[in-house]
Amino acid sequence: MDFSNPSALISGLIIGAIGMAVFVYGKKQGHIPALLAGIVLSAEGFFVHSTAAMWIIAVAALGGLYMLSDHRSARL
Repeated sequence: MDFSNPSALISGLIIGAIGMAVFVYGKKQGHIPALLAGIVLSAEGFFVHSTAAMWIIAVAALGGLYMLSDHRSARL
């Protein structure tokens, strides 16, 4: 992570906090997709240095989690 870029720091903090919350939810509920999405969101700040790429990965991980969630089929 680039410590000289304030937007990357704040984005990493926000995305990491969301990832931690999703991970804890997945662990408590035994929901493997949420667990994996939480790990991806929490760890992406260590490997991705671009702010835009961080947000794109976060949206993709959360979108994938939404698509794999069980409540989606209840609305159809």
